[in-house]
Amino acid sequence: MKRVADELGVSITTVSKVLNNRSDIGTETRARVLAKVAELNYRPNVIARSLTLRRTRSLGIIVPDLLHSFFVEIVSGIDSIARSRGYGLLICSSYDDARREREEVEMLRQRQVDGIVLASATASGNTDLLSELAAAGLGLVMIDRDDHASVHCDRVVTDDQLVGELATTHLLENGRRKIGHICGPSIAHARRRTIGYRRALQAHGLPVKHELMVRAGFMEADGYQAMTRLLALRPRIDAVFAANDPAAIGAMKAIWDAKRRIPDDIAVVGAGDILMGDLLRVPLTTVSWSRDDLGRRAGELILERIEPDPPSVFKRVIIPPHLVPRLSSGAHG
Repeated sequence: MKRVADELGVSITTVSKVLNNRSDIGTETRARVLAKVAELNYRPNVIARSLTLRRTRSLGIIVPDLLHSFFVEIVSGIDSIARSRGYGLLICSSYDDARREREEVEMLRQRQVDGIVLASATASGNTDLLSELAAAGLGLVMIDRDDHASVHCDRVVTDDQLVGELATTHLLENGRRKIGHICGPSIAHARRRTIGYRRALQAHGLPVKHELMVRAGFMEADGYQAMTRLLALRPRIDAVFAANDPAAIGAMKAIWDAKRRIPDDIAVVGAGDILMGDLLRVPLTTVSWSRDDLGRRAGELILERIEPDPPSVFKRVIIPPHLVPRLSSGAHG
C-alpha cells in the first residue's frame, strides 16, 4: 500500500479509503489509485487489514440443508448483496440439528465473522448462545424460521399463517371438504401454517378434526409416513395440505403407492415452491414467496447491523406469500 501511495504522491490513508470503497474520495483520484493497484498487481493483506479495522469483511450463513433449493436460492440473494459491498460468505449447514448448529455458530465466532444469518434448526436449544452473540454486538439476522423470540435481532420471514390460509382455502374453493394436514415440526412457522389451516376451515363453516392433522418433519420421508397414516382414515380424505414441499412430495409418493390418483382422489398442496416442483409427474400446487427477496433483504439488514452506527430498532421484514396453482390440486396454472 505504501508503494502505491509513494508512486502516486498521495497518502496511505487515501489508498486505504479507495481499497475499502469509501465514498469521500474523488472520482479522478479513485481511478488513479485503482489503475496503479492493477499495474503493481497489488493484493491487500486481508489478515493485517482485519486486525486494523476489526473487521474481516466476512459473513457466516447457517441453513438447515444445502441440498434444499429453497435455502440455496436464499443464500444466492444474500450473496448478491454481500458481494456488491466487498463481503465474502462462509456457508454452513446445521443438518437441522441443534448440536451441529451450535458447533457452526462457535466456529464462525472463532473465525471472527462480522455477522451471522441464521435459519435455525427445528429442535434448537441454542437461545442462550444466540442471545449472548446479540448482546455482544455480533450482527445477527434470522431468516425463514421465527423461533428464539427472546433473542433481539433483525428477522426476515414470510406470513406463515397466510401460507396455511391460502393453501387450505384453495382446496376448499375447489370443492374439497375432508382435508388432511401434515403439520411439520413444532416450530414457530410450522405452527402458524397450522393456524392458517384451521382458520380457513372455520371460515368455511367446517369443524377442525385433530385426527386429520399429523405432526411430521420437513423431509420427503416424513411426508410419506404422515400420508400413510392419513390414507388409513375412514371416511377417506380428499385433499392434503403439507407444511412444506418436500413433505408434500413424500405424501404424493405415498398416495401413488396406495394406488390412488392425484388430484382425482386426493388433491395435494405444499409450501415453499421447491425448484422443479412444476416438473413432477403431477406438478405440485404450492404457496410461494420470493427467496431472492428474502435473501437480499437479509443481506441488507446484516450489513446495516454491522455498520459503526447500526439502527436502534430491530426490523421484522415480511415477504408476502402467494398461491401457485398447478395440477396436483386440480388446477391448471
